[in-house]
Amino acid sequence: MSWNKTKVVVLAVCAVVPGDRRDVSACTTILVGRKATADGAVLMSSSCDGNQMGRVYLVPGRDDYGDQPVPMTRNGRDTVGHLPPLERTHRCLVFGAGTLGGMNEHGVSIALEFIPMREGLTSRAGLVSPYSPHWSTSLIANGLMRARTAREAVQLIGSMVEEYGFLYTWAGDAGVALPIADKTEVWLLEIFGPAAGWTADSGKPGGVWCAQRVPDDAVGVSANRSRIGRVDPDNPAEFLAADHLYSLARELGFWEQGQPFIWHEVYGGAGDRGNTLREWRVLSQLAPSQRLTPPAEPESETLPFSVPPDQPVTVARLMAVMRDGYEDSEFDVTAHPAFQVDGAKSPLARPWGPRELFDLLGVEPERTISTPASNFVFVSQARQELPEPLGSLAWFAHGPAATSCLVPIYPGVRELPEAWTAAPDFTRIDRRQVAWNYRLVSNLANQLRYQEVMRDVRQFLERAETALFASQARLEATALRVWETEGAEGVRDLLTLYVHSCLNQVGTAYDELVDYLLFQYLYDRADMAPGTLPHVAAPEIPAVGGVSGTR
Repeated sequence: MSWNKTKVVVLAVCAVVPGDRRDVSACTTILVGRKATADGAVLMSSSCDGNQMGRVYLVPGRDDYGDQPVPMTRNGRDTVGHLPPLERTHRCLVFGAGTLGGMNEHGVSIALEFIPMREGLTSRAGLVSPYSPHWSTSLIANGLMRARTAREAVQLIGSMVEEYGFLYTWAGDAGVALPIADKTEVWLLEIFGPAAGWTADSGKPGGVWCAQRVPDDAVGVSANRSRIGRVDPDNPAEFLAADHLYSLARELGFWEQGQPFIWHEVYGGAGDRGNTLREWRVLSQLAPSQRLTPPAEPESETLPFSVPPDQPVTVARLMAVMRDGYEDSEFDVTAHPAFQVDGAKSPLARPWGPRELFDLLGVEPERTISTPASNFVFVSQARQELPEPLGSLAWFAHGPAATSCLVPIYPGVRELPEAWTAAPDFTRIDRRQVAWNYRLVSNLANQLRYQEVMRDVRQFLERAETALFASQARLEATALRVWETEGAEGVRDLLTLYVHSCLNQVGTAYDELVDYLLFQYLYDRADMAPGTLPHVAAPEIPAVGGVSGTR
């Protein structure tokens, strides 16, 4: 698969949709340092909430660029400049129709967050965007292709912004946050424009950027507003930033020398309730002992950049937080009196769903961490103590976290099943494509008797992911034995067979889950529905070379 063959039209992803503010289009990312996790991994979870379907695919590394500059191409057609010579690019696992996130073979993972930007920073002359129809103008694609560490990715992306000019393709007046993790560090990189009137021949940098490292023993969150506060460029262990960080702010009248320099106040736009509630909920779920309270004035108040978690964080715990809809909190919409019938919660009670239902009942839903608008969600898990083909993986799912089973995919695999990688057909429902079945399960839950449907969906998810977690430990123990006898290529063979088994089994289960929910809740013919929920068994560990597999 080539970076240049992505032809799915992306209408709006991770950006504010003009018009009705009730539209749900935003993203949530959680960042966890390696000393804050149960297994010493650096973890990052993220949802891409653009109310469309994406894809997952592999892009092989290349070593045939030679020593000549690489043409910088916009939309796959117009050459707009050149990148420096590329000796080699890295193998990448890519999420979304236009490189909206991913993980490379060295464990570098990048996510995407829209953030409001202060008025006056937009220049329409910018050439590079967080994602783009062509890899050469995509900041995420370049970070994945060219960086071996998160720190290197931050510096590379920052240099591209300054040289070529930043413009968020789908939301020109917005800035962007790029959470970036590897096997040892996790950073939050925020980027804003260079100011109105900037041009490539102005001799000035094409944008301003700053990155802050989440401490190794802490968790952080990004939820569509700037999160970086006080900046210390003299401490490169914790901060990386553009050299003109202060001078641009003075030039534009955003800041005066001698005044406190608070990054999000100087360059960022105002947040709102939907931002601060997600920040509060993530941090309070993982660190309840902090006793954080939701900001009373969400547009101006901020929560800590990071906090130490009360318990070591696991992949399963992050999945649970990404599925959160504020249940059992003071913001639990399902507890609204309008959803109570004869003293009991109605089967229609839901944290999200048809707008018409909420309007009818006079209920205003909250923007929660999970949202039915997600087109994919992932959790990256990168561990430095394991050899490279084995140490990094992404738990990935098409669709919203609340209804989606996350499946392990190692970037080192040789190929992925077409049912997972094919660009979605938007002209008709094609149930041969896994993305459609994930989406249908979500839609059935949101349109029908939510409480009853979700009871079954949660049971399915718990059983399936428990089986996948149990299998992971056996897989990796086998892979280490394969490493000793067959080397890295043998491990790639093993991972490819295993990942195919996981993806094929979960894909089949989602096809069956759609049928189960249709008969059980839409046709209202439980007697015709399959007798039990679909089952995902712990995948068998295949045999490779002289190493036997296990069940």
